[in-house]
Amino acid sequence: MERARIINSVETCRANGWGAGTRLVGDEGFGPTIIEITAIGERTVLAKTITHNGEEPKFWSRESSWDLSGRNWKLVEGAS
Repeated sequence: MERARIINSVETCRANGWGAGTRLVGDEGFGPTIIEITAIGERTVLAKTITHNGEEPKFWSRESSWDLSGRNWKLVEGAS
């Protein structure tokens, strides 16, 4: 039996045409988070948090590596 291929975050971004400057919204059960992709590398996606649950982050808004597999990310309307 063949194992299902897991698409990583870089492949997800490329398949959806998401690049630096793209804003995405996703919710893993604790309120929606909006991120902005800052870079897509060979193996990782870098992004910064713009808002979480409608509020600006106080301590964790710096750019960091993101795994996009935990949420159903959608393009933020009016942003690219």
